Amino acid sequence: MGKKNRKKLIVYLSILIIIPIIIVSLFASRNLTQPEEEVTLTPLDSPKIPDRGFFMGILPIPGEKQSFEESYSQAAKYSEFSQVWGRPTPFYNLAGDLSGSWGKTFVEKNIRGNGMFPLIQLSFIGQNVTLASPPEMENATLSNSAWREAYRRAVIEVVKASRPLYLSVGNEVNRWYEKYGAEENNPNGFQHFVSLYEEIYDAVKELSPETRVFCTFAREIVSENREANLDVLSMFNPDKVDLLILTSYPYVVQGINKPSDIPNNYYLVMLSYLPGKPLGFSELGWPSMDAFGGEQAQADFITQVAGRLTREQGVNLHLFGWAWLHDLDEKDYIGLIKRDGAEKLAYQVWKNISKSSK
Repeated sequence: MGKKNRKKLIVYLSILIIIPIIIVSLFASRNLTQPEEEVTLTPLDSPKIPDRGFFMGILPIPGEKQSFEESYSQAAKYSEFSQVWGRPTPFYNLAGDLSGSWGKTFVEKNIRGNGMFPLIQLSFIGQNVTLASPPEMENATLSNSAWREAYRRAVIEVVKASRPLYLSVGNEVNRWYEKYGAEENNPNGFQHFVSLYEEIYDAVKELSPETRVFCTFAREIVSENREANLDVLSMFNPDKVDLLILTSYPYVVQGINKPSDIPNNYYLVMLSYLPGKPLGFSELGWPSMDAFGGEQAQADFITQVAGRLTREQGVNLHLFGWAWLHDLDEKDYIGLIKRDGAEKLAYQVWKNISKSSK
């Protein structure tokens, strides 16, 4: 073979070797830049509805000389779920809490370890009904694209960290509506939360289709001793609200001094905005203080919410959550048990309902 032909052969062989390398490199770099497919998650909780027809839940505030472990164990005897807020924690740090030692202790051990399931709560509302924001986002508004992405991302990370069956992506959200309204030119108008909520609903369902997604509404504006404006419910697409979940402390409303003062349609009227939705309470409260009827009135309130005010009105009651197990301190009367461990009449009613059938 001549010198010239040998050079041609070497060049030809070099090309044959280099081309496959280039092709492999191109495919490798392409694969590195492509986003990974999102894994579909399944909630870790799959509770069976008890014979009574609905789930009961409570926040296990400990009594005097009682540990959190003991209070959660006590609560689980007559409850199936407990709210989860974090320590408390702002929304942008909640996923970290849930995936860390705090989450392992309170969610995995104290809640799921006692046979209950968590109701995970996020909130965008900060102190004095201002916008909770990451430190680097001062003066953000509900319409700010960076803040909206931070909130959406925080919810998704919470779902990945805790894999909940029940997820609230905003607590007592109508308090924001009551303060800021929904005017078109208002960067903090409530319509901006509604659009963000619907974006988040779709994102959560894509990631975890079985997770039940909602936001929580306050039935009363406690600080103003009145009922909330219910028109806010008409702003939501019913197809993107899995349950209608409320907080309710009706004794704060002027003219309601005993449970019998509560109109029969007090909760039913809310379902006219979201017809056919299961109804739930993340927090219910009536104090055992004498001014509101004492322990008997507190017990009657529990009975009436589970009967006259919901199921006897044809309401599909799904979650029945009381505010907390023990009184917070000597000036608090909402707990079902006093600080010293003495059970109130309401706790006996709570236990009886827990053990009842439909």
